[in-house]
Amino acid sequence: MPSPRVHPQSQGTEVSSVSSAKEVPSDLERKKEQCWPPTRQCLWITCMAFLVLGVLAAVIGLGITFGIPGKPASWPYRQCKTASQHPGFLCEDLETCLPPSLLCNGKLDCSHGEDESAAFCGQMPSSLPQNLIFKCPNQETWTYVDKVCDTRNDCGDCSDESVLQCPKCPGWRCETVFFADCACIPRTRCRNGIQDCADWSDEKLCE
Repeated sequence: MPSPRVHPQSQGTEVSSVSSAKEVPSDLERKKEQCWPPTRQCLWITCMAFLVLGVLAAVIGLGITFGIPGKPASWPYRQCKTASQHPGFLCEDLETCLPPSLLCNGKLDCSHGEDESAAFCGQMPSSLPQNLIFKCPNQETWTYVDKVCDTRNDCGDCSDESVLQCPKCPGWRCETVFFADCACIPRTRCRNGIQDCADWSDEKLCE
């Protein structure tokens, strides 16, 4: 009697499993199928991704080029005395004492730039340290305290050059011909051939 043939069962199973594996697409293939051919949604997502990367690259580039500030815009105000004994502005290095008129003048006089920061220059004169400014009687005009008694009529009414404010005239005191000169003229205008004092003392006595 011939022996019965035994057909291997595993072979059919393996074939079916292989064929089933070929039929199920991978995640990568599904994504490719979803975005190919390119659809409007895929193009929009791609553009947004490139836009975000471009913005990040620009921010990093600017940070490298101009430097990333290590301190906030708000700076503490430290008082000091200038060489002329006026109240001054002490820089962050704790060594440089600036005359008030160098604040917010468009130039970086402190090494860290705090003299031009928005904390002090944002809403002048209210944002400035009040002991560094002189407010004129009209409460609208103002000047720096180191500009008081400099023989220049900054207020327009001579209040910053009055005898009360300036008991010592750095130039020549007299009743001036021009109101803008107040009562004190610079010595550079003495004996220059032009009358500045009503009594001509600027041309006769001033030296």
